[in-house]
Amino acid sequence: MDIEIIREKVRAGNYVLKSHVALHALKEGFDREHIVEAILEGTIIEEYTDEKRSLICGKTTLSWNVTIYLHAVCEYVNPMYIEIITAYLPDESLWENPPFKRRKRKK
Repeated sequence: MDIEIIREKVRAGNYVLKSHVALHALKEGFDREHIVEAILEGTIIEEYTDEKRSLICGKTTLSWNVTIYLHAVCEYVNPMYIEIITAYLPDESLWENPPFKRRKRKK
């Protein structure tokens, strides 16, 4: 999926936040505006073509001096809108810094 198509739909308000997103947002201290900002400013870092989903990583500003990376999984099954399946703060033990690439698993 082209990131610009996802961005166009999000900018137009043609997106749905799934319930899982709300759980992470409440638990981790971000909200819908942070998710939207991360998607609009971010890049696709993983593509799950079989599920028609993309993992986007982008920066968002929580307050005037706090900027974080946020991951958002967007599903594009429906041609009319994007479903934001989940959004979360990347776990530093699983992602390199910046969190664009998964760490290699230790064997």
